[in-house]
Amino acid sequence: MENDNLVIENVLKGKKDYFSILMEKYHNEIFKYVYNILGNYQTTEDLLQEIFLKVYKNLNKFDSNKAAFRTWLYRISSNHTMNYLNSKEYKNKNGLSIYIEETIESSSDIEEDIIKDEKINQIKKVMDKLLKPKHKEIMYLHYFSGLSVKEIGETTQIPEKTIYKAIKTSIDKIKKEVALNG
Repeated sequence: MENDNLVIENVLKGKKDYFSILMEKYHNEIFKYVYNILGNYQTTEDLLQEIFLKVYKNLNKFDSNKAAFRTWLYRISSNHTMNYLNSKEYKNKNGLSIYIEETIESSSDIEEDIIKDEKINQIKKVMDKLLKPKHKEIMYLHYFSGLSVKEIGETTQIPEKTIYKAIKTSIDKIKKEVALNG
């Protein structure tokens, strides 16, 4: 394998096809990293394309005196993945968010409000039954208090990555329970 800095120099000199060397070298490693966070093959592939495009567009900002290319690539991958997890697109895909948001929306019909309150209570009961106290706290703060992952991290002193993972595993447990008893 060629030295990353030498490859980057060539790309920056206009030899754009050299970028494929970096992509081939790091594709599987970054794929595994992103997939372990998302757990979805297609979304991981999509994000990987976006990550490598972002790396290519910002290659001139890479400073080998500050970090190795691999470290810089991981930083971009991590930031891009976390931004995706915090996006409305992700929240809409995970289903529970839509269900909770629809349930919480205000209604002018008293009967609908009662039904929505019952659905919220059902979700809370499932959460109380299945989730560890820390995961329950994170879910309540995120879905019922509307705090962002960053705000939850500042509030609970839990790293953001841990919060994302707790939300994902909690949602998976809730969905599984609802599917079994639905």
